[in-house]
Amino acid sequence: MRHGFSRPYVLVAALGLFTAFASFDLPSPWNTLALLVGNGLTLGGLYVHQRRAPVRMRCNGRETLFGVAMALPLVLLFGTLAIAAYFLGLPAWRTVAAAVTALAYVGGSYALRPVVAGIIRRNGHG
Repeated sequence: MRHGFSRPYVLVAALGLFTAFASFDLPSPWNTLALLVGNGLTLGGLYVHQRRAPVRMRCNGRETLFGVAMALPLVLLFGTLAIAAYFLGLPAWRTVAAAVTALAYVGGSYALRPVVAGIIRRNGHG
C-alpha cells in the first residue's frame, strides 16, 4: 500500500494524465506527440512501480475492477469540465479541464487509500 500510493508514483501518473488530456488543445503534429508522451509517462510509471515493488502480488478481479471503476469518473470529470470550460469561453479549455482532473486524481488517490487497503485486506493479501 505504501509503495503504490507513494508521492512519486501518484505525481507521475497525474502528470501523464494531464499531458494526455491537455494534448487535445495542441495543433496536429504536436497533439499526437503529447498524447504519446502522456501515455508513456503513465505506462512507464506503472512499469517502474511494478519493478520496484517490495512485495509482488497478483492483482485479482476485485482490485482490477476497482481500478477500472475509478478511471471512469476521471474521464467523466474531464468531459464535464471541458464542456463547462468551453461554454465559459475559457482559452485552452481542455487544458484547464485536464489540470483540474489531474488535481482531482492526486486528491482522490490519497482519499481512496483506505478503501483500497480494505479491498486488499479482504482479498487475503494483507
